[in-house]
Amino acid sequence: MKPQEKGTHYIIKIPLKNCVWILVLPWLFFPEARGDTTAALAPPEQGFLGFVDRLPELVDRDLPFFAPRGTYWFYARPSIGNPFQGKYFRLDGGAWVKVTKSIDFNVGAQSYAWRDQTANDATRWGFYGANTGIKYNRSLPGPAGTAMSTGLNFSTPISEPPLVLTDGYRHTDLYITYTRPLSVRLHVVGFASLGADLLARYSPLPSNFGDNQLHSNSLNGSLGATREFKYFTVSTAVSGATTAVMSKHALQVFSFNPRIIVPVEKILPFLAARLPHWHFDANLGAHAATGPDGRQFGGGASLSVNFDSRK
Repeated sequence: MKPQEKGTHYIIKIPLKNCVWILVLPWLFFPEARGDTTAALAPPEQGFLGFVDRLPELVDRDLPFFAPRGTYWFYARPSIGNPFQGKYFRLDGGAWVKVTKSIDFNVGAQSYAWRDQTANDATRWGFYGANTGIKYNRSLPGPAGTAMSTGLNFSTPISEPPLVLTDGYRHTDLYITYTRPLSVRLHVVGFASLGADLLARYSPLPSNFGDNQLHSNSLNGSLGATREFKYFTVSTAVSGATTAVMSKHALQVFSFNPRIIVPVEKILPFLAARLPHWHFDANLGAHAATGPDGRQFGGGASLSVNFDSRK
């Protein structure tokens, strides 16, 4: 897990009352859902279930994934750090495979190209991280799309990459998630998760924690909602983490993370016709957090490219 980049976030002091809206916004999804029944006609429901099954790709990879056995999915997520200085290019890539009806396995690696200003702008490149994980998915009683998942993810630095790309620790993440449709007609899904982040020092590298990143084992949880519109998807989540139960120090971090995801094939339909297995998703997100290092605000944009063996 890489630390948050200090060059793209800011610590500022503002009155607490001005941040109340951060806790209120996620619930704006719910009034429409309460007034709507989850029983829907077959065609809307089928389209809705297709949306629910893409949530791990669009929102959070730990959410339930109900593709048939043998389905596989490749992904690539390019990123440019400090684009005005041109310091590095990052590419995260990997694959998922459904090994049984209920179990999927994932593996990935993170690579970089770096302009080293301390060595006459020499170009360095290589891999800076690797990850793997396993997840169990299960449908639950309730509206179509109600489900849970539980699993384990492991990530570790590789070699000795530029410090800005890593916090210098191995992470073992245990989690359980839950999804439930709030409105089939409006394509609104609620989700929640609980988990634990266990840290182990990677000895070749020094510690390099980002702002408001907890420095020891922690418990975490999140609550959010996602809504699909015709041309884009909106997702928002409130998250929290604490070291109080698992470590000597009692520190907490709370954050609010709204996002807009635009599947490019919805804007350019010919892509879906010519490349039915490919998904190109443009992401625009914001981040507000409060923790040991103060209040923190930031934002960013990214592109993800996904190949799905299903059409």
